[in-house]
Amino acid sequence: MAYYLEERPGGPALAPRRPTINELFLSTYQTGAYAGCEIGCHYCDGWSFNTRPFNEVVRAFVDLPERFAEHIKTLPEGELIAFNLADPYQPAERTYRLTRQMLQACHLAQRPVLIQTKSHAVLEDLTLLQRMNEDNLAIVMFSILTVDPLLSEKLESKAPPPSIRLEALNTLRRAGIPTAVSLIPVIPYLTDTDRQLPVTLEAIAAVEPQWVCWEYLWQPNERHRLRMAELLNRLGNYPAAYYRELYGTEMQPGAEYRREMNREIMGRCEQFGLRVRAPLELYKQHLSPTNTAALLLKHQAFEDHVKGRELLAGRHTHLADAVFKGEIDEAALAVSPLWPALREILSLTASHSRLDDMLQRLQQSGPQE
Repeated sequence: MAYYLEERPGGPALAPRRPTINELFLSTYQTGAYAGCEIGCHYCDGWSFNTRPFNEVVRAFVDLPERFAEHIKTLPEGELIAFNLADPYQPAERTYRLTRQMLQACHLAQRPVLIQTKSHAVLEDLTLLQRMNEDNLAIVMFSILTVDPLLSEKLESKAPPPSIRLEALNTLRRAGIPTAVSLIPVIPYLTDTDRQLPVTLEAIAAVEPQWVCWEYLWQPNERHRLRMAELLNRLGNYPAAYYRELYGTEMQPGAEYRREMNREIMGRCEQFGLRVRAPLELYKQHLSPTNTAALLLKHQAFEDHVKGRELLAGRHTHLADAVFKGEIDEAALAVSPLWPALREILSLTASHSRLDDMLQRLQQSGPQE
């Protein structure tokens, strides 16, 4: 068990608004009631930024719910808040119930939320989440790297077993709560193999989440590189040179590896009927029009990138960032295949016939790639 420290730091109750919307978590803001994580998964880069063991001390910001309740009153409508700064349902939550208090504040303020966790303790707030989702939007995302109990024990020994998380996802789905799964991180040579990946995705598909998403293992500094090299050697008898070759001097694996794995994972997801980004119908009534349009564009950019449509991917990414900032260029948006949906979402009132004529001419001039 970790040592808990109660703190009252004051100051902002939310991380600063994102410079662009987060396409994985649908969020513009992040928050978390705890610093440090008792679960302390062995691959977590949190170990790299602490002189003491990452899971040894957990700071509970006991004054945060009150400050949070006041802060969210000042936010514009349609801004989703992600509870993903440290696990919001780590064991400390049973003692302090800070996440519960903050969710209650979101319910009163009618704020959409996404909760990312590894703990089935989220089910203790099932009734609250049902009420929140009925009035606005409350999504629960579970992190699942593998469904292999032996590998999970070696990577995340203090987290609930994958089978428990899958069962919790099923319970949430049956209760009407939107669910998602994050394969974060995909760990090269351990969870990305032909033996691990299909089994994991098939088990996830069985509980029917709204979508899945993934990111690859980050190695932010040399300390973390050494830690991961030791873990890789211990679990798979792989030499450190494997990661050095794959990562080079970067924090994430090389572009070619990511490109191939994106295609592999997307293909597997299509095989099992899993969506790889949140469906528009889930969030379009709950986020602001600009946030909704920016997400739709980013999700399309991801699909374009995976399928090799780099020109369209870059264009959609640029448009997403511009729309998120309120810089709406109808002529530029009209070039996108998403134009009919974007026009409806943003309630654009300029000369639609002129823009449609422009789009038709561009399409007749040949492919954009």
